[in-house]
Amino acid sequence: MAQTPRVRDVMMPDFLKLDGVTRVSDALRRMQDGNMHVALVEPRNEDDVYGIMTLKDVARKVIGERLKVHETHVYEIMSKPVLSVQASMPIPYAARLLTNFNVSYAMVMESNDVVGMISLNGIVKNWREE
Repeated sequence: MAQTPRVRDVMMPDFLKLDGVTRVSDALRRMQDGNMHVALVEPRNEDDVYGIMTLKDVARKVIGERLKVHETHVYEIMSKPVLSVQASMPIPYAARLLTNFNVSYAMVMESNDVVGMISLNGIVKNWREE
């Protein structure tokens, strides 16, 4: 019997981290340059938590509200806190967790460090039945 794939097997180890004061226009350029659809937003201080900005956030909170991308900052549209999963978590549990919370992305943790991002898209594209 094959071992169930883990989050670490399908996560995106290369991901974008941004400061919350980054302008959305700059964030979008960096996301496009890296062919990414999500950015992790760094905590401001030790009492803060990670945030997340997705293309859906830009569409709904900037374009949908007719704001200007070069005047809007990431902290104004990001979602916070970010759901996190352990790198060792079996993929079926990660899929269930993300869908239960109705989110498409989560940050991946290992030894208290962020080591990647996982997406429902990545889970589905990489799923191989046992």
